[in-house]
Amino acid sequence: MRVGRILGVRIVLNNFFFLALLAYAWLGLLPEVLTLFGAALLHELAHMVVARAYGLTVREMELLPFGGVARIEDLDLAGLDPETETAVALAGPAENVILAGAAWLLAGYGVWDLSLAGLFLRANLSLALFNLLPGLPLDGGRVLRALLSRHLPWRQATDLTARLGQALGALLVCLGAAFYRERMAALTTALLGGFLLAAAGEERRWAGLALLRYLARQRSRLATGEVLAGQPLVATADTRLKEVVRAFAAGRYQLIWVVGEGHRLRGLLGEEEFVAAFLHLGPAATLGEALERRK
Repeated sequence: MRVGRILGVRIVLNNFFFLALLAYAWLGLLPEVLTLFGAALLHELAHMVVARAYGLTVREMELLPFGGVARIEDLDLAGLDPETETAVALAGPAENVILAGAAWLLAGYGVWDLSLAGLFLRANLSLALFNLLPGLPLDGGRVLRALLSRHLPWRQATDLTARLGQALGALLVCLGAAFYRERMAALTTALLGGFLLAAAGEERRWAGLALLRYLARQRSRLATGEVLAGQPLVATADTRLKEVVRAFAAGRYQLIWVVGEGHRLRGLLGEEEFVAAFLHLGPAATLGEALERRK
C-alpha cells in the first residue's frame, strides 16, 4: 500500500503490516500503533539520508513492523561495499537510540508527558534492539554480511545471513506459539516471526537475481542502440575489488584497466566480468585474481 513520498522516495506500507495496524487499533492500541509507525518511518529515513550521503539512489522504502527495506535504484554497485553497507545499516538503530535518549531527557526535565515519552522510548529501543539481531533483512544481518563478505563471496555471505534471518523468524513463531496464554505478547512475537521469515526468504531470492537484473538492464540499453557513457578506471593488479567498487559511477558502463609492475597493462575487465568476479571471489579478491579467473 503506497502512502506517499518523502524527499522524492516512494513510501510503501507492507500489506500485512497494514492489517496488523488495523487489528491493534481495533484492540484499542491506537497510540501504540501510531508510535510504532512513526518510529519505523524515522528509522527508515535515517537509512535513506545516510544512503544518499554515500551516493546511493533510494527508489522506494517499504515499511515493515520491525523497520523496513530500502530499494536501491539499479542496484548501485557502491551498495556492495562492506563499509558503505555497514554505515547505512547502522544509521537506523543509531537514530532510534538517539530518539530514545532524547525522550528520556525531555521526560526527565518535565518537558514531555512521562507516559507518552515512555511509550516513545520503548518503541525506539525495541526497534533498535530487534534490528540489531544478526539475520537478514535486519540491520544486524546487513552488518554481519558486510563482515562475512570480507572473507566469503558476496552471494555466499548473503545466503548465510538470510538463512540466519529465517531461523530467527522461525524461532519467534515458535516462541509465540509456546506462550500462547500471553495473548498480546504471543501474537506480536508470532507476527514478527512470520514477517521476518518471509522477508528473509525474499532477501535470498533477491540476492541471486539483483545483479543479473542490473546487468540485463545494461545489456538492454545497449541492445536498443543507446550509447552509454563509459567510466574508465585504472588500478594496479593488487587492488582489491571492494576498492574498485567505491570508484564506480551509477548509470555508467564500467571499464577497468589493470596495470602491473612498471605500470604495464595486464588486461581490461568489462562490467560483467568484474561483477562475476566480485560474486564468485568476494570483495577482498584482487583485480589480478579477477583477470586470472577468466582464463
